[in-house]
Amino acid sequence: MSPPSPFRYAVALLCAVVVGGLVPTARVYSAEDAFWSAHVEPLLQAKCSRCHSPTKSRSGLDLSSFQSILRGGDHGAVVLPGRPDDSPMVRLVEIGSDPHMPPKEQLSREEIDLLRTWVQRLTNTAHSSATASTVDSKDPVGTDRAKTSKSRVRPRASWTPERAIDAFLAEGWRNQRVQPAIAADDASWLRRIHLDLVGRIPTAVERQQFLRDRRRDRRQRVVDALLASPEHARHLAEVMDTVLMGRRGTEWETKRRDNHWQAFLETSFRENRPWDAVVRDLIVARPEGGMDRGAQWFLYERRNNAQAMAEALAPVVFGVQIQCAQCHDHMVAREIKQAHYWGLVAALNRSKNVDTPNGPGVSESAIGGFASFANLRKESQPALMTLFNGRTIPETWPKEGEKESDDAGKYQTPPAPGKESPQVVALPRFSRRAALAEAVTRDNPLLARAMVNRIWALLLGRGLVHPVELMDSKHPPSHPELLDWLAEDFARSGYDVRRLIRALVQTRAYQLDSRPSHDRAPAPETFARAIEKPLTAEQLYRSLRIATGNAGGTSETKPDGAEATLRQAFLRQFPDVFPAEYNASLQQAMFLSNSPLFDALLQPREGNLVSRLEAIQDPRERVRQTFVEVLGREPDAVERDESQRYLEAHPGAAGTRHLAWALLTGTEFQTNH
Repeated sequence: MSPPSPFRYAVALLCAVVVGGLVPTARVYSAEDAFWSAHVEPLLQAKCSRCHSPTKSRSGLDLSSFQSILRGGDHGAVVLPGRPDDSPMVRLVEIGSDPHMPPKEQLSREEIDLLRTWVQRLTNTAHSSATASTVDSKDPVGTDRAKTSKSRVRPRASWTPERAIDAFLAEGWRNQRVQPAIAADDASWLRRIHLDLVGRIPTAVERQQFLRDRRRDRRQRVVDALLASPEHARHLAEVMDTVLMGRRGTEWETKRRDNHWQAFLETSFRENRPWDAVVRDLIVARPEGGMDRGAQWFLYERRNNAQAMAEALAPVVFGVQIQCAQCHDHMVAREIKQAHYWGLVAALNRSKNVDTPNGPGVSESAIGGFASFANLRKESQPALMTLFNGRTIPETWPKEGEKESDDAGKYQTPPAPGKESPQVVALPRFSRRAALAEAVTRDNPLLARAMVNRIWALLLGRGLVHPVELMDSKHPPSHPELLDWLAEDFARSGYDVRRLIRALVQTRAYQLDSRPSHDRAPAPETFARAIEKPLTAEQLYRSLRIATGNAGGTSETKPDGAEATLRQAFLRQFPDVFPAEYNASLQQAMFLSNSPLFDALLQPREGNLVSRLEAIQDPRERVRQTFVEVLGREPDAVERDESQRYLEAHPGAAGTRHLAWALLTGTEFQTNH
């Protein structure tokens, strides 16, 4: 609420510290891989990669990955787990060491201490695991078969996908001696499934109806109803819009809507179109009207920049990011070659935006686009249409000095003859984009793997490969055979996205509680408990309106006026979808504390949350109702007593609003758990 006051911060402290369970914080994992990714890897890339990388491993030492460091170099091990004083990598960077690394630079004391801490926290178990998981750089999928012993699970043809998933995960729990969490209660599950499938918390009416339902299949009934609702298609469209296009502000959101991009996504998910067909439409970008109208905007918004097109497309069709291979082969994921980057660019570099009487289009030339690229040795190579999945699109290059003719015979639909003529979408008889679409949507297992991994992360909080867009050899899957099986099953189903979602939400793992069964929480990659997921901007915006009683409905597609302003404010402050590691920002905290837009949700209006709470005279009942309305659960004894004492000490509307504010801005409300 605005303006801030010591009183407000006292309430926040009350909720975060005294009340205990009121605002549970996400558990921080101190595993070696998390510390490596957050602190050590960036340091070594900045200070050491020039001499110790896959392309230039001086003294046989490659410091680009966890595994390569633990393998050591020509002179043996450089890291001894748990023994920083005896580890050459630490000794050689110390101040005054001789010899000294880096040769002409001194790491700061803080940087040296980071290395010392990392080595100290390593264990012999981690060392054995890391050195065992040597990756075959010839494997284009980037799986790591050595990391996990071969599974004994053999799904039968009669098994449903959820049964197969449960079997693979249960085997992993047994092998790792992990005790999974108990099943989530009905109220927690209902909140989770609404956030995941329709992008909002359930309304009070929906919650009451479900909790009163005693039918054994009540959860399945909710799943089926949500999957069939218009809100589900809208929610998936919002998620994929951000994944495919990124957030660029109000102006571009308006352009996407006006040019049918968002309608294309929403229609695709509402009609449950096969995912490979959707991807094909994005690449070919020649909509014929109806269902595929708006598909061309994926390329059109890149404004004739073939590199931007390629970089956006690679995670969708291959599950990897390729921009690091622009100037050289990928320095860490060695299977990603510079030729793959420029091969994908070549397949798209004949594209040109045109504005026709029917709207924006992406034309394609029948000639040109024959380019070369230079590697780090300044050797020039032709940019053939060689792709990461091992496919090469054949094409005859003109001879040196030969000039191509752009005659009409090379087109099914030729370009406009003059500048004064209306623009048309030229269609060549040989279309690089059509050939590319065929190469990545037919017999390309990476397409299915990438989508399965993304939907898994959307629903389970983390991909089988994490982060989701780095499905390379450096990021092996936690359950390789499960990922293989799911990708094959997804392809066999005809790339049925809705079937995949339905299967995942019916698994045992999806329905587990977020609280671990023991004091030591299982690692997130075991999926032995529900992983807390930060709400996206859209989820948070809609859920706040429902919780505060300001929704006025749950299926709005285009809010206007003050609601549109509020929605855009949340999109600016909470931009992440699928964050590799979520960290709340100071700007987000200030927005929730000081924004008049957020404050307006807690001003009493007829029928909204605050007005209803103020009408309750008994402080004990007011506390109970606040928890039920905001968090969908009853307060525990400590929460009830502390919150009641607070309301008794601060009677009136201000105390009620501050208590509601504290719950709404706490971790429990702002995560899906």
